[in-house]
Amino acid sequence: MKNTIAWINGLKTFGIIAVILGHMNNPFNEFIFSWHMPLFFMLAGFFIKINASLKELIIKDWERLMIPYFIFAALAVVVETLKRWALHRESLNYINELKNIVIWMDMEHLSNSYAFVLWFLPALFLAKLMFYIVKKYIKNVFFQCGIFVLLFWLSFNVQLPFALSNAMNSILWIFIGSVLFHVVSQDVQIRASKLNFKLMLFLPFIFMLGIYVYSGVPSLNMAPLSYEHVIFNFLWAVSFVLLMICFFKDLDNRNLMGRFFDVWGSSTMLLFIFHPYTNNISSILVEKIQFGGWPLQLVISMSLLQLALVIKQRCSNRWIFKYV
Repeated sequence: MKNTIAWINGLKTFGIIAVILGHMNNPFNEFIFSWHMPLFFMLAGFFIKINASLKELIIKDWERLMIPYFIFAALAVVVETLKRWALHRESLNYINELKNIVIWMDMEHLSNSYAFVLWFLPALFLAKLMFYIVKKYIKNVFFQCGIFVLLFWLSFNVQLPFALSNAMNSILWIFIGSVLFHVVSQDVQIRASKLNFKLMLFLPFIFMLGIYVYSGVPSLNMAPLSYEHVIFNFLWAVSFVLLMICFFKDLDNRNLMGRFFDVWGSSTMLLFIFHPYTNNISSILVEKIQFGGWPLQLVISMSLLQLALVIKQRCSNRWIFKYV
């Protein structure tokens, strides 16, 4: 389990850096968006415990996902209010903002403030809950797959409150993540056979190469449920994530996973919630000095986030830091 945690932390670190970069103006955005949110929903499928009770799951995920959602959505509105006041901009409609935070919870309705990234939290909460219920009470795998596909299809045709449409859309990614984890967890067999390991690298690479030659990088943005080509989007994202899994498992097997991966990989909630603020600060600084472009912006944002991690450690996870 120690080795498993190490390579997963590496994968999460890689993913959160992609999220930070993806919310900057850079030439890799289309590629990043084609897999970065599917990666985190697939990661969620790695450790859903079906043998736990439904009450346990709800309490644990409410504390881990929904309490931070409400706290940091409120913080985002406060910061946005101060920003608009300082820049003499039109103030927010607070009744609408309250309705958007409490009822809609999706990116479209959270886009007036720094809360725009928080749609992921209620979507993940409800998707994990639906996934658990289906896996727990429906034993036939084909029926399970049918329900996941049906929910995925419905997500494009209905706009529901509480980020339900995003949750229904992401449940299929969670299911794929649970399957992937089951496959790649056969650690002994994979390491014992170089042929198997090379095959796990070769097949996803061929899928990605074929898709790229045929149509380029398939455009994907999960927040507004924008898929360019559903089949290609799934093949592309799953293939890339599998390549990254193999890469970080190999680093782990060679004992090359450093402390940076451990610290950042175990703190992705903090990094995810605070990166819109650090990205905004870094954007202003780079614009002021007119030098460095997006690479310098990324360095500044990551440095500020590292400072936040140090503060969290010094505060011994007290105050708001205990929620991230």
